[in-house]
Amino acid sequence: MSVQLTGSVGYRGRNREADVVAVQAALKAATQLTLDPALDPGPVDGDSGVGTEGAIVRFQRRIGNSRPDGRIDPGGNTLLRLNALLGIGSILITYPFDRPTTTPFFGVNAGMRAFGSRRSGGSRAHAGVDFYFPDFTPVLSVADGTVVRGPYPFYLKTFAVEVDHGAFVARYGELAPEDTPFVREGERVERGQQVGRVGILLEGRKRLNVPSMMLHFEMYDKTERGDLTRASGTSGRHTNGVPFLRRRDLVDPSGFMMRAPLP
Repeated sequence: MSVQLTGSVGYRGRNREADVVAVQAALKAATQLTLDPALDPGPVDGDSGVGTEGAIVRFQRRIGNSRPDGRIDPGGNTLLRLNALLGIGSILITYPFDRPTTTPFFGVNAGMRAFGSRRSGGSRAHAGVDFYFPDFTPVLSVADGTVVRGPYPFYLKTFAVEVDHGAFVARYGELAPEDTPFVREGERVERGQQVGRVGILLEGRKRLNVPSMMLHFEMYDKTERGDLTRASGTSGRHTNGVPFLRRRDLVDPSGFMMRAPLP
């Protein structure tokens, strides 16, 4: 599913009926993909009212737009990001482990594991979701793809790999050292194939005092290029201004992972 518009939809847009229907249907699909009811525009009726405009504003905030205008323009960034999200939804994505976690990574009880949770005293936001699993549990590729970077040092003596899955790039972080089973840069991987193992976070020689070791998982929709991590903190802002310190095409993986079947 890809939306093509002949004119703007939303606040002060041309709002041709066929364009409005296409945007409303796309926002409905985005609601299902993200499990975010705030993106639901209401009835798919071709009438761009407050429901559609409000859903557009909430989608713009979700993608880091600090000045949402409630309008989707042909060739604009909002349409680009919406189509990119729908593109990810067209791919079969499976869970990165062979069994579900017993610890929530999404919802009110997820805490620090959730996407967007506050870190560093509230100065930055968590750019992925954390799956709690025992040390050295195999981590599996969520879709077919190609390793484009890694393994490379990531956080507290763990490693990461980046895999281009076609419609998106995933970073598999907090993996065990590269002398454990690992995929390598340039290698083709299949959905369900092992890409690494859950690592051990170390402060010096001591384990980090957390309830469990984990996979840190990030997704990007490929509407930008370059290094996934941005040190400036000017990109990927949370709706309240807290930066993710990541490339602007960062995607919340929660809905995709909640919907993903076991491989």
